[in-house]
Amino acid sequence: MIGQADVLLSVQLSQLAAERGVTTAEATPSPEVLLHSVTVFGDLARVAGDLQSQAVAAAQESGLSWAKIGSALGTSRQAAQQRFDSRRSTPVAETEATRILGPVSRAEEIDQINAAGRQGWKLARSLHGEHVLERSEGCWEALRVSVLSPRALPSAAEGWEAASTRFPDCFYVRRLS
Repeated sequence: MIGQADVLLSVQLSQLAAERGVTTAEATPSPEVLLHSVTVFGDLARVAGDLQSQAVAAAQESGLSWAKIGSALGTSRQAAQQRFDSRRSTPVAETEATRILGPVSRAEEIDQINAAGRQGWKLARSLHGEHVLERSEGCWEALRVSVLSPRALPSAAEGWEAASTRFPDCFYVRRLS
């Protein structure tokens, strides 16, 4: 049985899909529109899965046990650990165009990302304890905003662009003049 919260979430996700181009004025959507909706919902599922993994990592790093995390997921401790243990993930390799910043604490990460940004490195991906930077033209500054705070997200009108997420944080970057 689907609960009211699930129905509301389904409506919100359907509205998000519509914002991503899954709309039609026709009473019966065309096969092309339906196929595009399959793609959009696949993207939403992939991103939601990534965010869930990040939330699990944040919960585990805050000291919560795998048993509590597994219980929240409706699974066993062992299943949760096998699925989400960050030590099982494939490490990112450095190249001439890619640099790994870390290990770095949350308290010092923005200062270090901004120092690298002044040297032409742009934030591309954020993990717990490290960040992936890519070589870029120009200099960059970064800003971290928690999605759990009431603070407004940075504005594109002020030059900010979303760079990465690491639950519960969103990282934004903008080119320095």
